[in-house]
Amino acid sequence: MSAGAEAAVAVRQPRRAVIDAAWRAIGAGVEPLSADDGAPLTRTVKRIIDPLVLRLRVNTRYSAPVVADDVATEMHRVIVDQAATLRATASWFEVLKRERRRLKITHGNAQELYFPVCYELAVTRGAAAGAGDAEQVLRDVHADRDRTTGDLLTLHLADPGVIAGLSAQLARAWADVRAGGEISGPFVSGLSTVLGDADGHTATVARQRVWSALVADATPYNFGAAAHADGSALPWSLVDLGLSSVQPQRRPEVVRETRPVERERPLDRTVVDRVRATLRRVMDRDELPDLELLCAEEVDRCCAPWGLLGEDKQATLVAGIEVATDLAPLDPSARPRHALSGRIQARLRKEAYVLHARRYLADGAAVHARQQQVVDELAAFRRPYLSRLWARLHGRDVWQEPCTDVDAMRRLLDGVARSVSLDHRQRIKAMLGADGSPS
Repeated sequence: MSAGAEAAVAVRQPRRAVIDAAWRAIGAGVEPLSADDGAPLTRTVKRIIDPLVLRLRVNTRYSAPVVADDVATEMHRVIVDQAATLRATASWFEVLKRERRRLKITHGNAQELYFPVCYELAVTRGAAAGAGDAEQVLRDVHADRDRTTGDLLTLHLADPGVIAGLSAQLARAWADVRAGGEISGPFVSGLSTVLGDADGHTATVARQRVWSALVADATPYNFGAAAHADGSALPWSLVDLGLSSVQPQRRPEVVRETRPVERERPLDRTVVDRVRATLRRVMDRDELPDLELLCAEEVDRCCAPWGLLGEDKQATLVAGIEVATDLAPLDPSARPRHALSGRIQARLRKEAYVLHARRYLADGAAVHARQQQVVDELAAFRRPYLSRLWARLHGRDVWQEPCTDVDAMRRLLDGVARSVSLDHRQRIKAMLGADGSPS
């Protein structure tokens, strides 16, 4: 690397590290909003710092996973300047938690529901001295427990002003995503370690250290941002991977007037389709923000690289692409490059339905029409694999569930392959049960 490039790297910092440092500089008084190690809670960042302190939708320069030194200094100042407000926010949260216990309220996540309210109270009233109306505050928050149902979403979107506002936000957010000029070689090299074997404690610790560095690397962001342009900087084709029906990726729509002719790819889905998927998956809808915020967050997520906001989710998807391009269950000559993908490949090839398909294809025999879709997916296994991986990462992105532990990330990549294979087996079993014939 040249001296100029080294200097450029030296003055860039991961945004999470910048936030952590500023948070610790505030000192005492924000413990209710902090983790055991003194860093801000994930929900503190998601519900208070990003939308209310840093105001990412206005100050988009603060949203990059890695920020320049001058931007880092500015972010630090903005957060520390609000120290008094953040201490007051913490005091309100303590009061509301006590009142929540007194009222025996158990539904909904207290942090998710109360953090923005506490910040608003801190701005308008200051610290929670006394706070005799805490009960009324809680009753107002919990007044509408069914605010995220599908029917209410339909009503919410029936307002043309809502669609216009989301469309305008989408256009701005899409234009803000630009690929940087950082080199990708170190990230790609690091994936060999992350997806390889680790013998012994020292190698395991080293693999985790490499993964932590890759999560903070700008390459996954830059790859996803490049897909918005012409896609020529990508090592793969989005269409071939099955993540998009076209390359470059089209700007998503808020809502589609007519249904697509073919099955939608993950990056083709509308904002509303993604929100409805979240509502279908969630068990306790009180865990979610209000519909207005849920839709606004999904607009930002749609426009982010790979349709994912978390840099750890973006890095995991790129690692999954690296695994997916190794997987070719029907090709006996395919040689995976990584130990993890090699084990997945070996397991897939031992599946009875895969052996059956390989034998029929080798003999030139006709495959039953109802099994042809499974055979087609085996021939391009990367597509169903990445589609399912993206869906799981989208769910984790919505819930702010981390992918920072390398072993958990590897289990996710392995588990997705098992899930797709199980789906294939179930479909073939259903086909055989329909008429009793094997092929």
